[in-house]
Amino acid sequence: MTITSLITTGGAPVSVSGISPLVGFNTIWFSGDGGETIRLAVDGKQARFDSLAGDTSKSLVLNRDGYGYARVCFSASVNGPGATVLTATDASQKQWRRVLSFAPLMSGPGKFLWYGAAVGAGAGDNQYGSIFVAINQDTDQGAMLQVASRTTGAGQILIGNAIDDGGMQLLGPDGCAEIRLVDVLPEAVTARLSLPQSADGEVLFVNCHFVANVGLANALPERPRLQTAAWEAEPC
Repeated sequence: MTITSLITTGGAPVSVSGISPLVGFNTIWFSGDGGETIRLAVDGKQARFDSLAGDTSKSLVLNRDGYGYARVCFSASVNGPGATVLTATDASQKQWRRVLSFAPLMSGPGKFLWYGAAVGAGAGDNQYGSIFVAINQDTDQGAMLQVASRTTGAGQILIGNAIDDGGMQLLGPDGCAEIRLVDVLPEAVTARLSLPQSADGEVLFVNCHFVANVGLANALPERPRLQTAAWEAEPC
């Protein structure tokens, strides 16, 4: 029993207390034997699984088809880049390591206060890229409740289990949202985000890249690089 595929996103925005309530996640997708348990860990005190209050380790059980995923966020004291090393140990006790990179929060136009994107998901196989946005809620027009999105190319918007060329998504009570994109092709997709309740017509364009999903763990490894969103898995 061993990991046969491991693909990650990179570039998710860091989480900076006092600047923005936005929390960004990089996602790691695994494939292997159905029902296999994979032990995961991230190094340092700034990276966590599932939430800023989460743990630095967890166990992941692959579903009966042999697939599973985990999500990692990163808290920073200042708005700058960050990185952590993910270690995955499979049932055969082999370990695989990946560098997960996090990018600074980007300032947006108008009521789009901050944004960032986690890119490099594999095309197909239900993997997704994510765009994270924080919207100004202190306006004369009242609180913004929705963000609209459309995509180019073969990219589509994923809301729940529904996939379409565009979508309307509710903002959370903190004024933040995660827009998920999927694509059947390895390509760059441009997402157009807008606020239908705003009279100012702000529009935000974000590029989201998808990679060919060929990440077999037993292929020849590449050396991890922070700027790369997906690598062949590297055994230790």
